[in-house]
Amino acid sequence: MNIIVISDKDNAERRENVCKEFGKHNLEFSFFDAIMANKMSKEELSTKALKDTFLTPSEIGCALSHIGVYKKFLESNQKSIMICEDDIFITEYFDKTVIEKIREFVELSDEPRLVVLQKSIYHHKRVQNIVENMNIYSARNLFCTHGYIINRAAAHNIMSIQNPVRFEIDAFKFYYWLNLCKLYCLDKDFILQQDEEVMASTVDSGTSSDSSGESQRTVKKNSAYKELYRQLSLKGKIISQYRRFEKACYKMFEGLDY
Repeated sequence: MNIIVISDKDNAERRENVCKEFGKHNLEFSFFDAIMANKMSKEELSTKALKDTFLTPSEIGCALSHIGVYKKFLESNQKSIMICEDDIFITEYFDKTVIEKIREFVELSDEPRLVVLQKSIYHHKRVQNIVENMNIYSARNLFCTHGYIINRAAAHNIMSIQNPVRFEIDAFKFYYWLNLCKLYCLDKDFILQQDEEVMASTVDSGTSSDSSGESQRTVKKNSAYKELYRQLSLKGKIISQYRRFEKACYKMFEGLDY
């Protein structure tokens, strides 16, 4: 399994944490030095995202880091890649044999597939049993990129709309609505994020809690999506509208109870 961990090269605590977590399972991995957009000049940063972006520098850097991993991945002959961030911990459910089976699922089809290695409130239908009492589910949306497996088609499609950066890298509902990526999750948590109080992030950060700022952020985000939506074929627009409608219909049933 090709495993890459995105990490701030200057954060020794984070890197020690990753080595400890993967060492428990004798897993080999490589670090990818996170792109720290908060260290870029305003001029350089302005070339990395859409003009008048709603994104914070940290969100731009996070997106650029994952896109950088996709680029290296697509230059290789690998069919899939497991990507993690450095603020993770591996749960008791984690199993290398199961990870290999998830990798096989991701590589099995030519469709763009992405599987997050945890449960999701957006789970939909069970699509494959991996081992006893452990399954892969389709999903209508996802959040967070601290641990996931992605194939070449999905990585290519996400890169195609994130240059320049338009959204947070985990804007999965937009990828799904635009038919760029099929989303999947598990019914067990394999990889989770460390408690924020224990390990503060240096790669990404939250957005402003100011209500007017959040409203403006939403307007800009929706505008960026609509620009891509308008470029879709009629069939693509129908798929997008159906998926948005379906997600809205199932909103009341969202939860972590499978």
